[in-house]
Parts: sequence; structure tokens; C-alpha cells
Amino acid sequence: MAKPNTLLKRTSNALLDHVATLGQGTPGSDSALARQFDVSRTTVRAALERLITLGVLRRENDGVVIARLPVSSDYFDDAETSGPQDQIELIFMQRVLLGDWRPGHVFSEAELARDSNASTVSVREFLIGFSRFGLIAKQPRGGWVLQEFHDGFAAEVADMRELIEMAAINRVPAGQDPEFAAAADLMIARHRAIEAALAERYAEFPTLDRDFHLWLIGHLQNRFARDFFDIVSFLFHYHYQWDKQQETERSRIAIAEHLAILLALRAGKRDAATRAMATHLATSRRSLQAGLRREAA
Repeated sequence: MAKPNTLLKRTSNALLDHVATLGQGTPGSDSALARQFDVSRTTVRAALERLITLGVLRRENDGVVIARLPVSSDYFDDAETSGPQDQIELIFMQRVLLGDWRPGHVFSEAELARDSNASTVSVREFLIGFSRFGLIAKQPRGGWVLQEFHDGFAAEVADMRELIEMAAINRVPAGQDPEFAAAADLMIARHRAIEAALAERYAEFPTLDRDFHLWLIGHLQNRFARDFFDIVSFLFHYHYQWDKQQETERSRIAIAEHLAILLALRAGKRDAATRAMATHLATSRRSLQAGLRREAA
């Protein structure tokens, strides 16, 4: 879990992005922002105060409005917003994403600690936690091995994902709920911005995809559902993205399917949103299965 100071810095950067997207008006209520960024209202208020101090926001009529657009100097550097566990996860996922580590690869805690500039204790904690999914395993004589992925394991993950996300759709306060509307409009705007320049920005989609699904799952208010999404991200992004040739097309399809879900929810059409989610999950399952078959060939 991120340290409070790190969490505040991340939230400040996310709030700056939000302000840049809106351009003018109010950034939204504390509650809406807390839900959007998945943090407490206390953290949101601290981030708002920082932006007021910077002059990005100003107080007006007992509220807060946008005073100017953010500039690069308003943001915290990436190094300031990553805790040890985040940096370890990032390096670990990059090794898999870039194809440096394939199923069967053996690696050491010291190697990952060196690459992520973290302690071996922090690396061991991360690996032990991640090993519960069965995708890495401790070697009897030291070191860790990246396991093979197979259809049966992928099917189990896809089945659980469907149960969780279809349940989440029924908890979303769709339609004209003010807090939901503000969060949904921001999510729609983010999707359309990447969609408009997909050839250059397709690499940004995994982060957007994770944010979208975690936002939906957040409406369940279930910590176990959120934790489970770690393995979903690993399988549905870091694994099948080894095949770069179809990555842009997969992103294009997924963005269109996300927008179908969002626009249906925004219009208060829950049945249409449920059907759109079922379509999206079926597409994701087929993509994963196709990726596994290519790896096995």
C-alpha cells in the first residue's frame, strides 16, 4: 500500500489531469473526486488545498473553481509518486511485457531488487503476495520461476472476472446521479482522447483499461474484488500484449466497447450496459485464449 505522502502526490497529479481535461468550472465534489481517484475525502481535500496554493484552483462562493490550467511544474515527478512496492511491480510487469521474461524464466530476488532500486525484503514481500495467483513459484534451491499460462487457469480467471464485473454493473448509480455523471463524463473524455490518436497513444490504453474496470468494481465496495483485479490485469494485458501486431486493434475494439458501457450507464439504460459489458468480457476472453494459443504454437 502506498505511503500517505505518496498517495497525496499521486492524487495531486490525478487531480491536475482532471482539471486539465475540464478546462473550466468546478472540479467536482469531494465525494465524487474521492470515488474517481479511489482515495479518501481527506486525501482529496489535501490535494485540493495544494492546487489552491499553486493557484490552479481558487475558492469561490464556498466552493472551489478552476483558476488556470496546470503546467508541468505543478506536477510531482514520477519518482515521487511511486512507493517501493509500486516500483517493484512496474519493473516486474515490464520484464514480462517487453518479452524479457517468458514462461519458464528463473529470476532472483536480488536481480529484481537491483533493477527496481528496492530492498530484497520489499521484493520478497511482493513476490510472496503475487505468488498466490500461481503465476510465479519459489524454486527449491532459491530463485523464482515464471509459470506457464494455460487455458484452464485463464478460464477460471475469466469466469471470476465475469461474476465480479457483472455484479458491479448492477451497483453503479447510473443515469443522472451527479457524482456518477461527473465521474462517467471524465472517463468518457479520457477514452475519446486516446481513441482520437490511437496510433500514437495505444500504449496508454492498459492504464485507462485498469482505471475503467477498477472504477466499476469500486462500486461493489469489496476489497477482495479489487485485489482479484491484480491477476486480471496481469493476464489480460501483460500476457497477450507480447503479440504487438494486434495490440492497436485490440485497444480500438476495447475502447469502443468501454464507451458502449459508459454511454448506456450515463443514459440510465442499465440493461443495455449489462449487455455491453457481457459483450466486452466475451471479447476479452477470446483475446486471452487466442494469445495463449499463439504462445503454445
